[in-house]
Amino acid sequence: MLVLVAAIGVWVVYSFAQEAYLNYRLSAQASALRQQNASLKVQEAGYHRDIVASMAGAAAEEEARINGYARPDEKVYVVGRPASNAASPATNQKRVAKVEGTGSDVWQVIGRWVADLWHR
Repeated sequence: MLVLVAAIGVWVVYSFAQEAYLNYRLSAQASALRQQNASLKVQEAGYHRDIVASMAGAAAEEEARINGYARPDEKVYVVGRPASNAASPATNQKRVAKVEGTGSDVWQVIGRWVADLWHR
């Protein structure tokens, strides 16, 4: 009889613990979903503002200005650096590299390497 009462007591404690753990997990999931819903509402409000601006024509005008268009009654001024006709002397200089014939003899290659090393 005592074993049966102990088994029922363990079963009751286990079921309460399981219920508490399940309640904790569901609360955590509900909190995560609330946060996700809040971020989606913010994103939706941004989309709503974009749609309202698009319907008013402001988005089309902004896109046209980004691509370089202007209204017919506007004057367009292009501001930039003046083009330089005279290139700097450093860009006009050509670099000449001296290339010597490569010998097929290994000793000649090693000799040139040692000579280049010595003259540095």
